[in-house]
Amino acid sequence: MKKRILSTMLTALLGVSVLLGGCKTKEAESGDAKEAAEETEAGEENVSVKISAINAISWAPVFIAQTEGFFEEQGIEAEFTTPGGPKGFQAMHAGDCDFAMLSQEPLLIAKEQGLESSIIAAMLTTRVYGLVSTPDITDITQLKGKTIFGSDAGSAPYTFTANVLTLAGLDPLKDVNFVQISDNNAGLQAFLNEEVDAAFVNMYTLPAAGDFEYNVLADTTDPEQCEKYLGSAEFPGEMLCTTADYAKENPEICQKVVNAVIDAQAWIAGHTDEEVAASLKPVFGDIDENVIAEQVTLIRNEYAADCMITESGQQAVIDMCVEAGVISEPIPYKDIIDMSFVSNYRK
Repeated sequence: MKKRILSTMLTALLGVSVLLGGCKTKEAESGDAKEAAEETEAGEENVSVKISAINAISWAPVFIAQTEGFFEEQGIEAEFTTPGGPKGFQAMHAGDCDFAMLSQEPLLIAKEQGLESSIIAAMLTTRVYGLVSTPDITDITQLKGKTIFGSDAGSAPYTFTANVLTLAGLDPLKDVNFVQISDNNAGLQAFLNEEVDAAFVNMYTLPAAGDFEYNVLADTTDPEQCEKYLGSAEFPGEMLCTTADYAKENPEICQKVVNAVIDAQAWIAGHTDEEVAASLKPVFGDIDENVIAEQVTLIRNEYAADCMITESGQQAVIDMCVEAGVISEPIPYKDIIDMSFVSNYRK
């Protein structure tokens, strides 16, 4: 099992402040972005869009599209708004913003309730789920009789945690003691406070563990473990969405937004973790650049270079959500995934 000793404090991670009013493009814009701006046709105005934001490293491509000038190159003036997550998703459907950063579960639940949305780009090829334990626990079987944080019952993270235990020969309902904690960040804090023996984590949050020593018992950033615990090496989660009506009525804007995000994915791939961290620093506020760089290191291989969601990858998400009771029945790929903008990306 891997033991990691990383530097910083959880309070720094939890102290992230969303940058209201949009991230400012760095003064030292790339030459390409400047040249593109200069070539904008006379009289053509930038299109303003609002994006409900979640300030997490998994959505870095959207923020990089802003900080490195890719939105500007496309003629897009982006503003990041709060709150993010499910509340931001609701704000999008209320017309208060145009796009939302979101994990799939709230969107799928809303779809069952008749709220029509379109997922237009994926940030990651898989979820970055993990199960960590105190140093004395080196094997999943040793969790028998132990206290575990596994996120909310019925959630995809809970289902993942239960699968990890089941595949190790443990009964999640009898052999361990699950505790209910307000959210995943609080669950990690409880683990660091030694209130639980093991905890579900999003792997990119681990730099917040500081000097606390721990073992990683399961890690879906490893393709084999992703296949084992999530049912597929592809398990797209974090994504960019809009309402179905907005996608139909504003295809040109959606195309430009997707173009910028794919350009940002390429920029991330071509730059070091430290350079990515420096570009994200204005977005992530109080978090130290070294911490951001560590997060990039943990998640870099999972960024979706083409922002594509395959039918097989989406099916894995749907299967887990049905199993977890998040949705009652499968939702067809075409009813919620719109990869037309990704497919039409201009190189």
